[in-house]
Amino acid sequence: MNRILQFLLIISPILPSDRIQDELPIGLTEEEKSRVHEIYSMGRQTDPPPGPVRNIAEYERMEGVLIRYPFGISTELIAEMSEDVTIYCLVSSSSQNLANSSMINGGVYMDNVQYVLGSTDSYWTRDYGPWWVVDSDRNVSVVDHTYNRPRPNDNDAPLKIANHLNSPYFASDVVHAGGNYMTDGMGIAASSDLVYDENEISNASVNQIMDDYFGIETYHVVPDPNNTYIDHIDCWGKYLSPTKVLIREVPTSHAQYDEIEATANYFGNSTNKWGEPWDVFRVYTPNNQPYTNSTILNHKILVPITGGIWDDDALEMYESAMPGYDVIPFAGSWESTDALHCRTKGIPDLEMLQVMHNPLNDDTEPDNEGYLVSVYVDPLSGEGIISDSMKVFWRIAGDLDWNDAHLFESLSQEEPNTWVGWIPPLADEGQLQYFIQTADSSGRIENSPLAGWHEFIALAPNACMEWNIGDINNSGELNITDILLLADYVIAGEFPGACPQIVADVNQDNSLNIFDVIFLVNMVLQP
Repeated sequence: MNRILQFLLIISPILPSDRIQDELPIGLTEEEKSRVHEIYSMGRQTDPPPGPVRNIAEYERMEGVLIRYPFGISTELIAEMSEDVTIYCLVSSSSQNLANSSMINGGVYMDNVQYVLGSTDSYWTRDYGPWWVVDSDRNVSVVDHTYNRPRPNDNDAPLKIANHLNSPYFASDVVHAGGNYMTDGMGIAASSDLVYDENEISNASVNQIMDDYFGIETYHVVPDPNNTYIDHIDCWGKYLSPTKVLIREVPTSHAQYDEIEATANYFGNSTNKWGEPWDVFRVYTPNNQPYTNSTILNHKILVPITGGIWDDDALEMYESAMPGYDVIPFAGSWESTDALHCRTKGIPDLEMLQVMHNPLNDDTEPDNEGYLVSVYVDPLSGEGIISDSMKVFWRIAGDLDWNDAHLFESLSQEEPNTWVGWIPPLADEGQLQYFIQTADSSGRIENSPLAGWHEFIALAPNACMEWNIGDINNSGELNITDILLLADYVIAGEFPGACPQIVADVNQDNSLNIFDVIFLVNMVLQP
């Protein structure tokens, strides 16, 4: 064997990020800046997928993960991912033996490795890799975008993956990058306004393409608060679930403090699929640590760390936001604008068991049977649901053992594929944890959340019976304080608990607005 090749085989597992050649940067090189016009000739637009379509979120069930050789990540990280999912590795035919040796030496589970042959230009698989939708034919299909770099080999990757997996392929000519995109899997997505700047069409046309090809009905396009060259949303934000969003946090002395806080407030004031405010989580990044640039891979959250004093706090934040998930730290050649998320891309289960559930909110009061749990379930495998396996598991926070109750298919014609059940009511207010289990005849068992549990503060039955209409602070009398509190709550659109919200509907029209304030003023002024 050629001595140079022997040397490379020996050292490749220990090179930083397993790189054996100079790599293109995540940003444009000076030479590429002179070829930006080439981007607009790389598209391959098709008709949209049959609609309506649903763009799959990162935190849904993944069957694999896309990487590229030469690697941009350690073989330790690849080995961790290979324990649970298939590693799809883009590699040129001349480099496959090198990739194979590197992974074997790195302890990768090789039964879970598949090579996708073809040249690539860089290892930013998040940016140029395939996006996925469930179309109206109930196929999980690739929907491609034009990569915002003049790198034709990278731009071809989604088509290669579609061919490898025999998945339907569609493409739009919208210029984009996966690192500047996040979706909740429910028709909501977000990007920095880089997507508008880079496309030579109107903003409205970009939005229409996102709706037609990806099913994005609400597209949050915001200024990049980091003010960096990359303008990618995964450098400062991340959807964690259909109800949770993560935004970075910095000290007041940070140059971008005002912009980052404005962005956090923007997402905090937006609403999720169910019209409820997002739960906003913050991760402290005083020195621009790349903690938001993590990858959610089924029950694991792979978090980039820097070896600094704030690493532990970042890991604890993820554990708090997503209880029950395995939060695993990884060091690497990370930068504030480029880390773990940029270099990996999930490949969904093409026959996934779709499970969608709006978690119960704090201060939920039970009905006659308990706390109502409702879940939408749709098996893309085409196999039937196993009724006996449809359950909700619950426990009082602090307990070790789980209780369970069966779910039953809803008979409502307006809610097809919906299953309902009840968690028994508590005698006193308390914190409940629960998860939903579903199963189909393909052998798939899927939970909501995918790992861990939901939790909420549960009220006891009739907990609000002693509160009088308009008595917002439950003082036992109506006065100016109630008027001021109600006005503040109506303006803010938020109430500190279920009981104040119930008694705030002074005119009993099932709507909270200025008319309730007027009615309350009249009640207080009555002799």
